[in-house]
Amino acid sequence: MPRTKYRKKIKNGTIYYFYRLRHKNLRTPRDLYGRTVTELEDKIRRLKNELDRGVTSEKAYFGDYMEKWLNDVHLNNKKQATKTKYKGLFERYVLPYPVANIQLKDLTALDIQEHYSKLVSDGISKPTLKTLSVVINPCIRYAFTQGKILIDFSRSIVLPEAKKKQEKSRRASQALSLDMENALIKACAGTKWEVFILTDLNSGLRRGEIMALTWDDIDLEKGIIDVNKTYDQRNKDQPIGPPKTENSIRQVPIPRFLAEKLKQHKVEQNKRRLLLSNKYKNLNLVFPNDFGNYMAATTVGRALIDFAKEIGLESLNLHDFRDTYATRLYEKTKDIKMVQSLLGHSDIATTANIYTHVSLEEQSKYVQILDEKAQKANE
Repeated sequence: MPRTKYRKKIKNGTIYYFYRLRHKNLRTPRDLYGRTVTELEDKIRRLKNELDRGVTSEKAYFGDYMEKWLNDVHLNNKKQATKTKYKGLFERYVLPYPVANIQLKDLTALDIQEHYSKLVSDGISKPTLKTLSVVINPCIRYAFTQGKILIDFSRSIVLPEAKKKQEKSRRASQALSLDMENALIKACAGTKWEVFILTDLNSGLRRGEIMALTWDDIDLEKGIIDVNKTYDQRNKDQPIGPPKTENSIRQVPIPRFLAEKLKQHKVEQNKRRLLLSNKYKNLNLVFPNDFGNYMAATTVGRALIDFAKEIGLESLNLHDFRDTYATRLYEKTKDIKMVQSLLGHSDIATTANIYTHVSLEEQSKYVQILDEKAQKANE
């Protein structure tokens, strides 16, 4: 076997070729390793080129490097939802932690292992930890191939056992009784939420649909809402997109009283827009926040919690309004096909199984009929 100028060293039981690189742009020599001579020489060549150009990763930190790798390499050609998910993981579970401030050249498997242990103690769920590792590991591998770290230790990291979070059971949406619906309408009367709640109770729009609603979508004279888009606040780059399904694109008639309420709402909104001037972001939204931008779901949620307490309910959400709208329609018409069309469902079974629960009042009326029938039979 031909002799080589590179010395050999054993690290973690593996033999590596070793070279100590000195350069005018390095404060201290940089030790480079490679499993083969070719791999080592490739690392030497790349690092020399960087240093000759005045580019050095001497002070590159893991957080900075991972962010750049995500944006420039890993998330290229990925769907927007994937980009949003992975960037969110990075911003929440890497950037605020000490591991982000470790110089990349000094990063070790133990650093990542300790970071994962810290996340577990902070309560990260098992699925989230696993997904995070699926992002961090390829970043480590890429840094190794680029000569930024000496060893690809990604496969030696063992995920600690995260405690399973006790999942809160999500309350199924449910239609409000007629009494509760009237109580809610009374509670919100005169508040800034009145027109918003009345619109959803009388149109059955999904949360994203009502958040995305613009004045161009409403014909106030004919009393028609044109549903043609939805809002997703998780998608920071492109929050407005097409509705859930093709059938979700629809026209929904609204009662005359609501059209009048919306006209007055528009007048008040224009007054506020003129008052705030350039502080108001005019997106032409029907239900914006106080400064004309998209309203946060948490803002709506907090308001509904307050109204729920006021009328004696444990909780309240927008899907309850959609159920309420569907149930009132079905009670009055018994026309499930029409209800399906107005709700924008692709499958009539969805409408039948979820939204057409006959209310307790209707059931009571039916039982009363049976009582009357029995009494007549006994006369």
